[in-house]
Amino acid sequence: MKTELIDTDPAPTQVVSIVTGNNADLISEVARLYIPDGARVADVTWGKGAFWRKVDTAKFTVQGSDVAPHIGGHGDIVLADFRELPYADESFDVVVLDPPYVHNPGKHMTDARYNNAETTKGMSHNDIRNLYRDGMREAMRVLRPGGRIFVKGKDEIESGKQQWSQTELLLDAVSLGLYGKDSFVLVPTSRTAMGRWTKQLHARKVHSFLWVFEKPTKTDRRVFQVVDEDGYVVARQARRPKHKALGGWVWV
Repeated sequence: MKTELIDTDPAPTQVVSIVTGNNADLISEVARLYIPDGARVADVTWGKGAFWRKVDTAKFTVQGSDVAPHIGGHGDIVLADFRELPYADESFDVVVLDPPYVHNPGKHMTDARYNNAETTKGMSHNDIRNLYRDGMREAMRVLRPGGRIFVKGKDEIESGKQQWSQTELLLDAVSLGLYGKDSFVLVPTSRTAMGRWTKQLHARKVHSFLWVFEKPTKTDRRVFQVVDEDGYVVARQARRPKHKALGGWVWV
């Protein structure tokens, strides 16, 4: 009689794009799919290190850094602006970027939680978009080809007008030469009180998002977002000339 072996180990839970919980729950899911064992990870907006509270970091290395002097420069956390990191080119496999994303926060109720007033005071939404763009550009420098950048953000309202940060970040990342590999949505179990608004003009965006961008292994091509003759935003591909005497990019 032939004996049949049966695998009794449960199948691994599938990673899905919508996560309910907090940032630690989000990163634990993203890490299962996008942080390989043995990877070198740079969390360049360390804060309180909350991202890693539910992740087994023994499987890879996490180097934290933060621009705030009460965080960076203490213990193993490096004091550094994420737009100018003290790391060598192509020295990390994953970069995690989560800047404050509340424009001109003033006395916004989330200030105490995220230190927004200390970092984005006086900034407009466009200023914060540039902050992200500069951060992604620097992340690309320290990232190995084929490596990934996790970028956390949230859509917001500025002067009564909806600002679609998630779409803007994708356009900026692609223009920098990154590939939009995946995206996640975080739905928190605890939500900020909304009593400060007396009249509602938009649906409250209680969720946040996280983009997973990938640095291509071939860097001689780049996609730019341009406005065509009909006024639509379209992707155009450009190639860097291989001749050293030539600079810039040319359309192909």
